[in-house]
Amino acid sequence: MTYVSWAVLYEGPADQAYFDVLIPRVLEDITLRHGIRTTTIPPGPAVTLSRGTVDDVAKEACAAQDAFHIVFIHSDTGGRNLELSLEARSDSYCRAMNNRCNWSLKRCITITPRHETEAWVLADPDAIRSLLGFSGSADSIGLPNDAQAAERLVDPKAALEDAVRAVRGSRRLVGARQIYPAIAQRQSLEFLRRSPSFLSFESKLKVALADIGCISS
Repeated sequence: MTYVSWAVLYEGPADQAYFDVLIPRVLEDITLRHGIRTTTIPPGPAVTLSRGTVDDVAKEACAAQDAFHIVFIHSDTGGRNLELSLEARSDSYCRAMNNRCNWSLKRCITITPRHETEAWVLADPDAIRSLLGFSGSADSIGLPNDAQAAERLVDPKAALEDAVRAVRGSRRLVGARQIYPAIAQRQSLEFLRRSPSFLSFESKLKVALADIGCISS
């Protein structure tokens, strides 16, 4: 049996609320479908890194490296004009860890949803409608129909907030920390796989798990 623990660097609390649920779901799904041995995935990160300079993050991660097998670096891309620069910045954390303590680049996974985390949160409109108890169509409350449409939104966070407001009204709005974990638990991974940025993330994660020996390469 293999135990796969993980560390993560988030941009903010809303991102943490979502990815703390989604990451173990994806890890479990991959190891169950492609595993060559029994793998245990913990429900939460072994280490949540503090956001700071690249060198500070690398120093903190390397000091705790015995506690985890994979490290995730989250960054919203902010759109096409910022994608290359921000993805390069995310990769810089991985390179800094590799330089400081020889941490394998294969086991440092960048998470870069198009524009914002909400592009993945919106990937499965049925999960959101279920959470809100809404039986009408996704279109009627301004939700995109699939993950590709969600990635095309310039402001996916606003689209989600507008949908919640349309169903619950302004007096019943709830914060991201309350609804994001529930959406992450409900949404279909097959719907998420229609997102190019999610497919890229999952592909890198499979390389890491193969490197650990959990799945075949």
